[in-house]
Amino acid sequence: MKTFKSKLLIPVVAILFALTSAFSTSASSKAVSMATIDGYTDAPVPCTERIDCSPTGDLVCTNAQGQQAYAKQFPGQTTCPLIVYKP
Repeated sequence: MKTFKSKLLIPVVAILFALTSAFSTSASSKAVSMATIDGYTDAPVPCTERIDCSPTGDLVCTNAQGQQAYAKQFPGQTTCPLIVYKP
């Protein structure tokens, strides 16, 4: 009887570990996609007006006046070539 319980315990623990790992991975993936990045408009001066945007999404990130925002590829860059999306 004792060996039966120990033989059953190992697969149950393995399944619980797998389920816990799957749910924690899913939650961390959503956190990354919900992160905001700095977007910038091109007017009146390129890459100066900062807006909170997202690296992924469906709708293009714009400011209150409807100007499209872009992101810098590298910090300190003076141009903004990357398209960003609404968070």
